[in-house]
Amino acid sequence: MKTNWMFKAPMFLLVGVLALQSCQNDDMPIQEVQDVEFAVRPDFATIDMRPAEVIAEHKITEEQATEVPLKTLKSTGGKYALVIGISDYYGTSNDLNYCDDDAIDWKNRLEAEGYNVILLLDQNATYSAIQNAVNNLAGLSSAGNEIAFCYSGHGSRGNIISADLYYISARWFRTTFSNATSTKMMFCFDACQIGAMASYLNATGRVVAVASNRSLYAYDGDYYMQNGVFTYYMMQGFDQVGYIYLEPDCEYAIDNMEDWAYYKGLNVAPSYVDSYSGDFDL
Repeated sequence: MKTNWMFKAPMFLLVGVLALQSCQNDDMPIQEVQDVEFAVRPDFATIDMRPAEVIAEHKITEEQATEVPLKTLKSTGGKYALVIGISDYYGTSNDLNYCDDDAIDWKNRLEAEGYNVILLLDQNATYSAIQNAVNNLAGLSSAGNEIAFCYSGHGSRGNIISADLYYISARWFRTTFSNATSTKMMFCFDACQIGAMASYLNATGRVVAVASNRSLYAYDGDYYMQNGVFTYYMMQGFDQVGYIYLEPDCEYAIDNMEDWAYYKGLNVAPSYVDSYSGDFDL
């Protein structure tokens, strides 16, 4: 959470400590000011130290997916969302900084737009919980309903990573949503190496935004951003620039994340695919 940033110590965090001493009173204690810089959201596979056979048992592919039948609803026209943010993973070395904050910001944004939001944070976002919540969302994806899914956390080669360290693949998502008939669905993934989601989830009526391609990384922003960089600019586009539609907001986030990375000497590849007819208002 944003209020607890100083207690987190994830891998790859770049921290500069500046000691400031008052020039007026030599007896004043030295004050340490932490200038917390950005942190990479790495390919989770590169930091997953479990035995290969254990990792293999934790990979969820389309073979474990179910084509979820649509629910029989008394009426349509509902707006339903699932938002997942995982900063606190099993094992402290796997933690990230601002993924939970990303999720809370998306929850607030979507609720303001009239969505009924299910929120899974940190260690509540286990594979079982994600599976149940995604299946429920897929079941609500009927024509006339509006659907939103947002994820922020670890990624790896087209997989999101649950709090209990399951790799959940883009193909699993594709199969799970294969019966969807909603013509207004949005997906957003702020994770590394997550570009495959834009390919496998793309379909008529959908917008899919991703913070990275299939090989590059996403990033946690600094203390002043207190978001993933991609999510920070998505929220800034809505809240400060005043975008109403999703497409220009995605373009704004992409342009600004690329500018941010240029000045940091980094390579990034955020993108989005737009198969929605018209302007997508949340």
